[in-house]
Amino acid sequence: MYAARVICLALFAVVVSAFEPMLYNTTIALGVQDSTCVCTTVQCPVAGANPLVEGSGAAHMTYTYAVHNGHAVVVSAKGTITPASLDNGTGTTSCTQDYSRTLDDDGVKDCDAGHILAHHLGGLGQEPINIFPQDSAVNRGIYAQFEGKIYDCTKSTKTATLTWKFTYPSTSVTKPTHVQYDADFDAGDCKENGLHGSFPNQPVN
Repeated sequence: MYAARVICLALFAVVVSAFEPMLYNTTIALGVQDSTCVCTTVQCPVAGANPLVEGSGAAHMTYTYAVHNGHAVVVSAKGTITPASLDNGTGTTSCTQDYSRTLDDDGVKDCDAGHILAHHLGGLGQEPINIFPQDSAVNRGIYAQFEGKIYDCTKSTKTATLTWKFTYPSTSVTKPTHVQYDADFDAGDCKENGLHGSFPNQPVN
């Protein structure tokens, strides 16, 4: 009888082992993981709040995601940076570049992996949570110029509060069409009026 029990337990272990990958994939499909992010060595975004500490510990951000067409997409973000976070970000990686293009659904996979919190403001480019599919001309043009103004204002402040709002035409779209970006400062040259920018996410003529 003891031998029979051992054989039964061994068979049970084999069956569980065989079905474990199927069970895992079913769990993913049921939405326990909302992200279809292709990166495997870093945290991927999920629906809801995604906190992230950046800028060598001096930038504290929360990125809010929703599910569009089976993908987790950023809908808003808010956080604070200080002068200590400046120049303490990182560039994008091949993984986050590929990730951004999985969300580029306008028919041409030509977007940049846009930092939400800019590299030179302390944003981490290897973290998909801080990345969105951004039109390359906007990213390297008017958006970069606005981020440069935030950089200069942050030098003379104690804390800068940054907020973003991303607009999508529907929940079936995964690339935002518009970004609202606001920065407020508690001291320094830009305290009185702050900085406020409204940016398209398509080519600017």
